[in-house]
Amino acid sequence: MAPDAYTAARVHREIKQLIMAGKFQPGLPLVAHTLADRFGTSISPVRDALNRLVGERLVDMQGGGGFAIPILSKRSAFHLYSWHADIVRLIVKVMIRFEEIGAPPVALVSKSADGAAIADAAAEFFALLAGCSPNGEHLDAIIQAGERLAVLRLHEGGIGRQGEELATLWNVTRSGNRNATRVAMWQYHRRRLLHADEISLAATRGVRI
Repeated sequence: MAPDAYTAARVHREIKQLIMAGKFQPGLPLVAHTLADRFGTSISPVRDALNRLVGERLVDMQGGGGFAIPILSKRSAFHLYSWHADIVRLIVKVMIRFEEIGAPPVALVSKSADGAAIADAAAEFFALLAGCSPNGEHLDAIIQAGERLAVLRLHEGGIGRQGEELATLWNVTRSGNRNATRVAMWQYHRRRLLHADEISLAATRGVRI
């Protein structure tokens, strides 16, 4: 792989991590020159990385060839949570090897996890869930949806008890009771759909509630 390709891969990885960590305000324009200076590289690999992120729907393409962080409206938040729920519903129908999910992180059970830790645990749990599906496309779909939900997950504090809720969902799922898992999954997503407005507003303001 050429040096420029390595650089583009590194820039892509670092910008993606910053986006998912909520370090960029929704709607913020991403200026290639500024990012190139920040990462100590030329504009070319930055543009390559941003175009790749557009394909992953983590960055929006603006008129004239510019880039920006997507705006998190109530509608977009609702649709993302709904899409995630649809994927999970498909997975639960076909998943096998429930026991391979394992126990939830101790921090969730002890209620000591903060918002970022809970968001990370949610991403881990749903990836483990998708890994129990015989259809490999489910894992790709759940990871991509989870990456787009990352910022929203950081701002779910207003709905309360997320750590306890996730730990319970984790244990219900690994019990192997498919019907109980289906109900618990719907309750998990329903709470977020009902609070999509306040979650998206908190994410837009950059305030964790």
